[in-house]
Amino acid sequence: MKRILIAGNINPSDVKASPPYLRSVRKAGAMPVVSFAENEADAELFAGVYDALLMPGGGDLPGEQFGQPRHPACSYDDPMRDLSDRLLFDAFRKAGKRILGICRGCQVINVFLGGTLHQHLPDAYSPVLWHSAHAEGRHAVAIAPGTLLATFFGAGEIKVNSHHHQAIDVLGAGLAIAAKAPDGVAEAVEGENVLLIQWHPERMDDGMLPIFEWLLG
Repeated sequence: MKRILIAGNINPSDVKASPPYLRSVRKAGAMPVVSFAENEADAELFAGVYDALLMPGGGDLPGEQFGQPRHPACSYDDPMRDLSDRLLFDAFRKAGKRILGICRGCQVINVFLGGTLHQHLPDAYSPVLWHSAHAEGRHAVAIAPGTLLATFFGAGEIKVNSHHHQAIDVLGAGLAIAAKAPDGVAEAVEGENVLLIQWHPERMDDGMLPIFEWLLG
């Protein structure tokens, strides 16, 4: 059975990932393991032992991470997690392993590859959809033909949940948009061994399993 590392939140007493991520990886047929890296040696060890990396959702990424002043709406900052995420991403990418980023994971990987974020969607799009309905509400996304996502769900419109006020602005190196919401927000991005999903497939029971199965190779 393949083993998937889930990048965990870090504080002195807590390393965790929410149960929906764990369940989704198990349903895909792999063993989920949650941990974090404090240094390059940790990250390289994980990249040698685990088959793929899942970087889950979480809080905001401050603008300083991508060369901008911090927006007043930025409500979260966790330098320890930022460091661990960067170390793990670099190590798994160097090892040629597949990497799935969800919500915050989508955003930070774009930044790690040299991209930027819209720090607060109402400032960037008018009109803008309500992207904070989480599992209770859905909005459409249009999947582009010829993308990895289109092999999962077909090209065209599907309904997804959403829970974010930041989103990708300038794409990181080697990335291409795979799906957009009707307001223009990038909701999925793809690159070599990288799949970035802005919505929360782990909280949807209707057909999202291919996203997690992709991690198994």
